[in-house]
Amino acid sequence: MTNSDLIIVGGGLVGMTAALACAHKGASVTIVDSQSPETYQTADFDGRASAIAASSFKMYRHLGIDKRLKGHIQSITDIMITDGEVGRYISPLSLHFDSKDAGGAPMGYMMENRLLRRALYDAIKANDKITMIAPTKVLGFNETPAGMTLNLKDHGELSASALIAADGRNSFCRKQTGIGTETIPYKQKAIVTTVVHEVPHDGVAHELFLPGGPFAILPLTENRSSIVWTDTPGAVDAAMTLPEAAFAAELTRRFGDMYGQIGPCAPRWSYPLSLQMAEDYTKGRLALIGDAAHAIHPIAGQGLNMGLRDAAALADVVHEARSNGLDIGMQLDNMQIWRNFDNRVLAASTDIFNRLFSNNIAPIKHARRLGLGLMDKIAPAQSFFINEAAGLHGELPSLLR
Repeated sequence: MTNSDLIIVGGGLVGMTAALACAHKGASVTIVDSQSPETYQTADFDGRASAIAASSFKMYRHLGIDKRLKGHIQSITDIMITDGEVGRYISPLSLHFDSKDAGGAPMGYMMENRLLRRALYDAIKANDKITMIAPTKVLGFNETPAGMTLNLKDHGELSASALIAADGRNSFCRKQTGIGTETIPYKQKAIVTTVVHEVPHDGVAHELFLPGGPFAILPLTENRSSIVWTDTPGAVDAAMTLPEAAFAAELTRRFGDMYGQIGPCAPRWSYPLSLQMAEDYTKGRLALIGDAAHAIHPIAGQGLNMGLRDAAALADVVHEARSNGLDIGMQLDNMQIWRNFDNRVLAASTDIFNRLFSNNIAPIKHARRLGLGLMDKIAPAQSFFINEAAGLHGELPSLLR
């Protein structure tokens, strides 16, 4: 039997970050995951890239992850938001966020998921407060007055004061505990891939709103960009079957000529989109974080950042309990109080923006284009949205400050 302060089920980006954050605050942590950590670090497993908000990046600085990713981090210095129709018309009324308006600091950072996973895993291996057991399967768990007991296939029992579920949208732990979810399916799918292009992106992130859904071009290192192409299920399924040259031509129709010649340089993935929120984040000695608690539309690139803020808040809750000699597992309701409102507001915002921009209804289309143009001229409004995108509003956990 292994004893620790916390058991985290799920060794993905949020689970590993939460383990490092809590260990940074002095807690002992055991991570269990169904897959071997090495599997996560290949492009074939996950070729996605993530936009890391400025506040989230501060946590990675505190944890030393930025040093492990040296040379693989791309700053986002500008954000361009436009509205249009594929290959036909782009509205001249656009919204431009410039890092100069945020004091000159980048508004965010782009990292490839597989490289971030590797950096987190290397940091975990070097941390004597963290034990990782993978691959294994969680057979079940029980709550006792003294803590949580977890039963693992081929590894017996583990015990801890609290169990943290970071096991994704289809969380086994959430279902076993009986916590329900509110789910809203979108009539959309997303394609994710990476392209290489002739003209440098200069750190500019583009979000082009099209009738089928947003088309995001997010800067990566070495004249590459990550593409998140949201469209109707039929359009996405058709695009996924295209030969490489035809797929590149479809991307070019959306890019235009701003980056010169472009071409895919990675496999493409597609997945259906939906909004899902857990009805509760905690139950007894169990807490949900990341996609186990909430999964939102990728329209603003905030899904992972919500999970990272969960991880930072959990670290503060754990630290407060340890500092006062309290039972960590009995303090998890503070997570619910802290994170629930923030996450629900952000989820509702992305839902509204997606519905507002993913249509071709003439009055709405003209109104939103006018709105983008007006917003571009109002400095206080721009400053608010820059800080919101950077994750700098609200009561921030200590690692995000």
